[in-house]
Amino acid sequence: MSKGSVELIGVSKRYDESLAVKEINLKIPGGSYCCLLGPSGCGKSTTLRMIAGHEAASDGDILLNNRNVTDLPPRERGTALMFQNYALFPHLNSLDNVAFSLKISGVSKEERHSRARKMLDLVNMERFAEAFPEQMSGGQQQRVALARALINEPEVILLDEPLSALDPFLRARMRTELKRIQQKLGITFIHVTHSQEEAFALSDQVVVMNHGHIEQVDTPVGIFTRPRTAFVASFIGGHNIISGKQQNNQFSPDKAVTIELPQSLHSDALQERTVSLRCDRIRIASQPFEGALKAVARIEEVEYLGSYIHLKCQVGEQLCLSVYQNDADFLSHPFAPGDSAYLGWQNDQLNPLQ
Repeated sequence: MSKGSVELIGVSKRYDESLAVKEINLKIPGGSYCCLLGPSGCGKSTTLRMIAGHEAASDGDILLNNRNVTDLPPRERGTALMFQNYALFPHLNSLDNVAFSLKISGVSKEERHSRARKMLDLVNMERFAEAFPEQMSGGQQQRVALARALINEPEVILLDEPLSALDPFLRARMRTELKRIQQKLGITFIHVTHSQEEAFALSDQVVVMNHGHIEQVDTPVGIFTRPRTAFVASFIGGHNIISGKQQNNQFSPDKAVTIELPQSLHSDALQERTVSLRCDRIRIASQPFEGALKAVARIEEVEYLGSYIHLKCQVGEQLCLSVYQNDADFLSHPFAPGDSAYLGWQNDQLNPLQ
């Protein structure tokens, strides 16, 4: 395994009768950026804290570089956890906050300050070496906290929703900084977030969690283009989830609507089927076109979202589809609530869900 690789084998976490994490198995390659993605309460922060050693695993094993660290204290694991609230000491300046763990280890003042200044330089905070936490913005405090986590040269950095307290503009800037630092150092970053955008922008590997178990592990492209379950398709957004009855290539989500399925999904037996369809892969027009559904859609809602417009369309009695249309096409032929429209797509855009 590569340096900084992490493996979870059958890891569970119980709190009395509650099972917060359910026998998860996960391999994170060394030197990669991995995001644990999911809603509040899905078990992602608990998983991170078990890797760090701040929570004891109820069952299973945690391996770092193929070394079992399940029962080791945090300081002996080779990991560093950056807390959500940064946890800087208010009575210490940036330099001494970063150098604090070296002071506890007995490193001389000259050496620890030299190493701390290098870390502050890495995160572009060398100008704030003498500043105290109350004199810095949230983004600046975050950089100092990251430098403090890096000072002992861990093989794995663990970040628990580090961007959640920042405004959107600063959050985007800090995403770029985190990725730059991770790539420059070549160490493993494991980052907890509930933001799909954040996970996609940062990750080499995305782990989508729900109710304590892993729904899907894949690249950002794989997660978005090929969601495996209805939960993943729904949580990451931008997808319609369509359920109905199928026989051969005919798929009926509504008694008035029949959809042709790709060859790979054909089945002789009558069965229930659920598929996802990206909102931006649906063509919408005011006149019929080749490949359009026979059933006419009715525009229910129109939302202007800048670069695209979200059109909520009712087809038949039970099928509601979200369509993302680019702003140029919409503005040339705008739709309004109550208008009729024709919808269609390439049938290979239908993605089967478990």
